[in-house]
Amino acid sequence: MNLFALSGFINGISGAIFGGLVFFKNPKRLINRTFGLMTLSLVVWSFSYGFWLLSREKQLALFWVHLLSLGSTFIPITFLHWILTLLDLQKRRKTILIIGYIFTFFLASFSFSSFYIKNIKPQLFFPWWPEPGPLYHVYLVFGYLGMVGYACYELLKVYKTSRGHVHEQIKYILLAIGIGFGGGATNFPLWYGIPFPPYGNFLVFLYPFILAYAIARYRLMNIRFVLGRGAIYVFSFLSVIGVGFLLIFLNNQLAQPISFNTFFPLLIIIAILLFKLLFWFFEKLASKYFYYTFYSYQKVLTELGKRLTQVLDLKRLATLITSTLIRTMKLDRTVILLREPETGDYKIIKNIGFREENGISLVKDNFLTRYLEKSQKPLVYEEINLLIRDTKDEKEKRNLERLKENMKKIEAVLCLPLLREGKIIGLIVLGNKISRDSYSQQDLELLTTLSSQASIALDNARLYDQIKDFSQLLQEKVEEKTKELRKAYEELKTLDKAKSEFISMASHQLRTPLTSIKGYISMILEGDYGQIPQKTKKALENVFQSNARLIRIVNDLLNISRIELGKMEFQKSPTKIEELIQICYEEIKLEAQKKNLKLVFKKPKTPLPMVNIDPLKIQQVILNLLDNALRYTKKGKIEIALKKKPNSILISVKDTGEGLTKSEQKQIFEGFSRGSAGINLFIEGAGLGLYVAKKYLDLHKGKIWAESPGKGRGSTFYVELPIK
Repeated sequence: MNLFALSGFINGISGAIFGGLVFFKNPKRLINRTFGLMTLSLVVWSFSYGFWLLSREKQLALFWVHLLSLGSTFIPITFLHWILTLLDLQKRRKTILIIGYIFTFFLASFSFSSFYIKNIKPQLFFPWWPEPGPLYHVYLVFGYLGMVGYACYELLKVYKTSRGHVHEQIKYILLAIGIGFGGGATNFPLWYGIPFPPYGNFLVFLYPFILAYAIARYRLMNIRFVLGRGAIYVFSFLSVIGVGFLLIFLNNQLAQPISFNTFFPLLIIIAILLFKLLFWFFEKLASKYFYYTFYSYQKVLTELGKRLTQVLDLKRLATLITSTLIRTMKLDRTVILLREPETGDYKIIKNIGFREENGISLVKDNFLTRYLEKSQKPLVYEEINLLIRDTKDEKEKRNLERLKENMKKIEAVLCLPLLREGKIIGLIVLGNKISRDSYSQQDLELLTTLSSQASIALDNARLYDQIKDFSQLLQEKVEEKTKELRKAYEELKTLDKAKSEFISMASHQLRTPLTSIKGYISMILEGDYGQIPQKTKKALENVFQSNARLIRIVNDLLNISRIELGKMEFQKSPTKIEELIQICYEEIKLEAQKKNLKLVFKKPKTPLPMVNIDPLKIQQVILNLLDNALRYTKKGKIEIALKKKPNSILISVKDTGEGLTKSEQKQIFEGFSRGSAGINLFIEGAGLGLYVAKKYLDLHKGKIWAESPGKGRGSTFYVELPIK
């Protein structure tokens, strides 16, 4: 066979196997689909290349050359699409891709015409070699210099700025590109009459092996698992073929061979049954002797998740997690450590294989644990060397060296942080795989998800243990202090009864009559009982206002009692804070006009995110601040403003009123506490409004505070509400 034709078939077979494995691993992922399209174009080009060089008839050779050109036309655009998807640039470079595909389809429509391939004629020792048409020159410039060149440019940009395993991934991709495209480019000299044979074509088949190494070593495209599974399929398929040929041979040796019509269906049935058996055999063989793991990501998580919820004993839970990791990933050692909150030491809960004398039992809060808490993802020891190599900052390099030493000291190959609410509560430290394989992307995804489940389960189990210990201790104390506790209980019952009686009395004996008084005075003022003298009307208006203030004081007292008893009900809902402030603004605007004060609401330029609050309670807080600002401001203005902070919304109410001293700024939020201006200017107040406001905000996990440059210079009250 023509060796150059053989190179085409080898390139086609290697590309088809590798591209098929990648594509069928997850056809829904764009990166798998674009890689599959690229290898499909390469396969069409490669097989057409082989058949063309084997053709003796001119017309048949010309057909394969046209088909070869069609495949090669799509290689640059599919390659560019794959690279942009790999770098997560496909959306930002969408216009470039659209133009590339349009122009590629335009060129492809001429691939079977003389505009693309003018003719074929003998060249060197080849019976037929293509003669390029005018569009072929355009294809070379636009496709290889344009699209392939641009893809390499984007790769080089990321290569210069990337670090760690991403840097290594791109390095091997560039190497594969150099060999693949470089080898293929040796076909072009003969197209232009330069007597140089396409020796580089023999190198094209190497690109899948280079990418396979990057997949296995540096987690390229998260398809390492498919390589091992693909090898099992290949061995199983080849074994079935071998058995099939053996059966055919044995059948031919019989004195009376079975007829083909009977033997062939029987052979197919045997092959199907045998394939499954052989696949199982090779999979067990790989697992037993080569320690290759074939675990189902979802299956492991589902099974472990169910069992984690059923175990509360800390030691049993740790055993379950470590045994699952050892069995699933074929590890030589693993350990679970939980952090003691008081000391920052890490206590071993379950250890398999680690030698405690090497430091695993002495782990404390240090640079390693702080780094894990900050990154909140698994840390692989071998990748620290890549980070050290790529970093330019000397301080960071020293920190990474310390990190490497810490992991080396405790013999850690991978450290997995256990986190609750962003804080580290422990570590799962893993050793090597028995096969000495690197941790794959699938491994890291499994460990990251498992970490979340294990963190909750281990923390709950630890709390359960603490509760059990506390319960036992409490039982002993109860036996010793029964009389004291009974006495305290009786006193608490008495106090609770007194508080309940007070609340009941306040509700029925104060609120009801006050409300009735308010109603009757309102009816008198409105003339329901006839006309009243102006002098009397003025006095009744004062009584009405005093009654209203008394109702507010009673309501504040009731609210305080409910809060302290834990009986205050909140009805939270997503709320637009701008609209709530606008309602408060409209309600207080008329009072401000009566006092000749300028009331300003500085609305934000862009909409603020919604906050989950009880709108009536927060409205009461804002109205209280505005009411205070009106009362203690004689002239000038009151300004309401909103501002978004990273995790909260800040509301400010600024006035030009009496101001506050430093000590008053701290005291005014205490119950029955008022500033000197309140005592002098507004003697009717009880000093409960700001205290209630603070209690409301505490229950919303918010804050309230006041700032003032001094007496007579105004003040600003701030309310901060969390966004989440």
